[in-house]
Amino acid sequence: MAKKRVIVEGGGENLYYVSESNGWIYLYKGSVWGSDTQIGKTCAMRDAIAVIENHAGRRVKSVG
Repeated sequence: MAKKRVIVEGGGENLYYVSESNGWIYLYKGSVWGSDTQIGKTCAMRDAIAVIENHAGRRVKSVG
């Protein structure tokens, strides 16, 4: 899977990314300065969405 952008509801810092490698989905918090921070990894996309929503404190608006 190529790196996908995940947007959470609301303004401000609402950008995350997911990418897959060797069966794992890696989760990153996006930054306007270009240095993403890894926040975790999961085996399933639904778990990745749950981790991102927990980290952001908001619901995911779109993935793509």
